[in-house]
Amino acid sequence: MTEALERQAREWHRAGRLEEALGAYRELTEPEEASAEIWKLRAMAEHQLRRLPEATESIGHAIERDPQQPSAYLVAAHIAEDRHDTAQAEASFRKALDLQPQWAAAWSGLGSLLLASGRAEGAADAFRRAVDIDGRAVRAWNNLGMAQLALERFADAERALNYAVTLDPRYGLAHYNLARLHDVRGDSDRALTAARQAVNLDPRNVEAQLFLGDQYRRRRMADAARQCYVNAMAVAPSHSRAAITAAELTWETGFPEQAKQEFADVSQKHPGNFKAAVGARLILPEVYRDAAHVAQCREQYAQGLEQLHEIADRFEWARPEDAFTEIRWTNFFLAYQGGADRELQQRYGALARRVLERVSPQWLESPKRRASGGKLRIGFFSHFFYNCTAGRYFASWIRNLDREKFDSYVYYTNPWVAEDTRALAAAATRFRHLPGRPLQVLAQHVLADELDVLVYPELGMHADTFGLASLKLAPVQVSGWGHPTTTGLPSMDWFLSSAAMEPEGAQALYAEKLALLPGLGTNYVRPSGAADGDRASAGLPEGRRLYLVPQSVFKIHPDNDALIAEVLARDPQGTVVMFKANHPALGEALVARLAPHFEARGMEVDERVVFLPYMTHGEYLRVNRLCDVMLDTLHWSGGNTSLDALAMGLPLVTLPGQLMRGRQSAGMLDTLGVGGDLIARDTDDYVQRAIGIASDAERRRSLSAQIVDRQGELFGRDEPVRALETFLESAAAS
Repeated sequence: MTEALERQAREWHRAGRLEEALGAYRELTEPEEASAEIWKLRAMAEHQLRRLPEATESIGHAIERDPQQPSAYLVAAHIAEDRHDTAQAEASFRKALDLQPQWAAAWSGLGSLLLASGRAEGAADAFRRAVDIDGRAVRAWNNLGMAQLALERFADAERALNYAVTLDPRYGLAHYNLARLHDVRGDSDRALTAARQAVNLDPRNVEAQLFLGDQYRRRRMADAARQCYVNAMAVAPSHSRAAITAAELTWETGFPEQAKQEFADVSQKHPGNFKAAVGARLILPEVYRDAAHVAQCREQYAQGLEQLHEIADRFEWARPEDAFTEIRWTNFFLAYQGGADRELQQRYGALARRVLERVSPQWLESPKRRASGGKLRIGFFSHFFYNCTAGRYFASWIRNLDREKFDSYVYYTNPWVAEDTRALAAAATRFRHLPGRPLQVLAQHVLADELDVLVYPELGMHADTFGLASLKLAPVQVSGWGHPTTTGLPSMDWFLSSAAMEPEGAQALYAEKLALLPGLGTNYVRPSGAADGDRASAGLPEGRRLYLVPQSVFKIHPDNDALIAEVLARDPQGTVVMFKANHPALGEALVARLAPHFEARGMEVDERVVFLPYMTHGEYLRVNRLCDVMLDTLHWSGGNTSLDALAMGLPLVTLPGQLMRGRQSAGMLDTLGVGGDLIARDTDDYVQRAIGIASDAERRRSLSAQIVDRQGELFGRDEPVRALETFLESAAAS
C-alpha cells in the first residue's frame, strides 16, 4: 500500500498536480520511520506551492534522517534563497558541494546566489567550476557570461555568452544577455539585433521585451516600442515595470493626461510602488494649452507632492536595489513653467530622502574625507558628455583642469560614444563608461574612487543622475547649471552658476550654496563647421525675412505665442523658422496653441511658419547663418542655441526674465558689448527691435560684424576654469 501511494504521489508530482501529490506525501510522512527521500519530495512540493515555512521544516526532517544526502542540501538551498536567507542558502550549497564536489548544478546554483548578492568574482569562479564539470551546461555558460559582465570583463563575457549560443542557438536568454552586453559596450546596432533574436526565440521573456522596447524608444520608433511593452504586459499582467514603461512612452509622445491615468492604474494595483505613485501625481505636459493651463498644472503638481508625503510610508521594497530603480525620476519639465522652483524642488528632495532613509540610510551619510595631501580627486558625473548642450558647455571643466593639482574622475552613463566623449576620456585621469548600470552599481563605482568633490554638471536632465544625486557619494557634492534651477536635494552642497547670467539676490532661489564663475562659467569653444549652401538647400524660403526660433517645444512657454505672432503681423515679409518636435502629437499641440494668436491677426500658422526636420549640427549652424534675426524665448532663453547664433554672427533679440534660465542670452550679449541693441525693455520694444534689425540690412550687417569681432570676449576664455579650480580647492577644504 505504501509503495503504491508513493508511486502515485510521484506521478502526481511529475504531472504538476501538486496539491494531490502533497496530500500523499503528508500521509507517507506520518509514520516515524518515513524516509529522508519522502521528506525531501514533500519539501519540494511545498516549495513549488510557495509554502516556504512548511518546506523549510520538511527539508530539515530529510536532512536529520540522512545528513549525507547532497540533493537534500540543494533543495534546502533553493528554499532558503526564496526566503531571502542568503547566509543559509550559501551554507546549504556549500554543504552539498562538500558531499559531492563534482556537481555542476550545485556550483551553478551557488554562482547564481553569489551573483544576485553582488559577489560577482565568487560567482564567476562557481560558474567556471560548473562548466569545467559539464562543458555543455548552457545555462551555466550564460550565467558565467553575466558574472563576467558584472565584473566588466567584456571580452570574457562575450566569449561565454557566444559559447552558450553555440551550444543552443535557440537559447533566447543568452541572446538577451548578449543584447545587454552590446548595449553596455555602446554597440546599439548589435544590441538591437540580439534583442530581436531573443524576443523571437522566447516571446515570454518579459525583460527581453522591455529591453527591445527601450532600444526602439531610443530610436524614436514609438509604435514598435509600444508593441514590445504591450507584449510584456500581456505575458505578465502584474509586472509593474512593463506598465510603468508603457506609461512613460505615452507621456513622452505627447499624451500627459493619458499617461497620468496609466500611472494611476499601476499605482492602484501596486500601492507600494513609488514610481507609479509619483507618475500619477507629478507628470507635467511638454506643451501647455495656455498660461492658465501652466498655472493649473503647477497647482496640481504642488498638491501631488503633498499627497506623496502623506502616503510615503506605504512605499516598500523587497530589496534595496528595487528602491533605487523606482527613485529614478526627474522634475525636468517643472523648470519650463517659468516660476521659482526652490520650494517645490525641496519638497521633492525631502520625499526622495525620506524614501531612501527607510531602505539604505548608509547611502545618505557623507563619506569620510581622505587624508590631506596630494592632488584633489574631482569627479564629474553625466549622461551627456558628447556633442550636445551639456557636453559643449562643460567639457572645459575636465579638459582644461590643471592636472598638476587635480585628478579628474569622469563617469559617463550614455551608451553613445562620440568624438567629444573620446576627447574627454583622453583628458581625464580616470574615465569610467558605465551605461545601463543600476544606480547602486554606479554608486559603488563612485564611492570606490574616494573623491574629494563630486560634480554633476546638469542635474535634472536625466532620471539616473538625479536619482543618484539623492545619495551622498562624496564629502562635497556640486551641481552645475546645465539644468539651471536648484536641485532641492539635501545631498547637494553647492550650485555653480554663471556670474554674467544670475540676477541680484540669486542665492534666495537656491537650496544649495550658490557660487558664481566669471563670464559663461566655462571655456566654451566657438562653434564651427557650418555646412555650405543657400536657403533653398536648407529648406528655407527665398525672399523672406527669417526669424529663427530654434528651441524645443517644451521651452516655448505660452507667453511667447502672442510675441511671435505680433512680430509676423507687423512684418508681412516675415517667416518664423522653427523645428519639428520629436513626436507628432507635440508638434500638433504647439501649432494648435499658436493658431488663435495667428488667426486673431489675420494669419495662418502653416503660411507663416516653417518647421524644419532634425539636422546635424553643421546643417543647423548653416540655418543660423541664413536667417536674419533669432527671436529669443521668454522665461527660458537660449543657451547653446544662443551661442550657436552668436558664433554665426546672427543677431538675437532677448527680453530677460527674473530667473537665471531666462537671462542667459542677455548675459552673453552684455559680455559682447551689444546688449544695448539687442536686449529689450518690454514686449513691445522686443517686437520693434526684432523687426527693425530684420528689415534694415545695413544695421544687421553692422551688428553681425560687431558680434563676430568681439567673439573673443565670449568664447575660449580661460578665466572661468581658473575660477573653478579656486572654488574646488576652497570647497574641498571647507
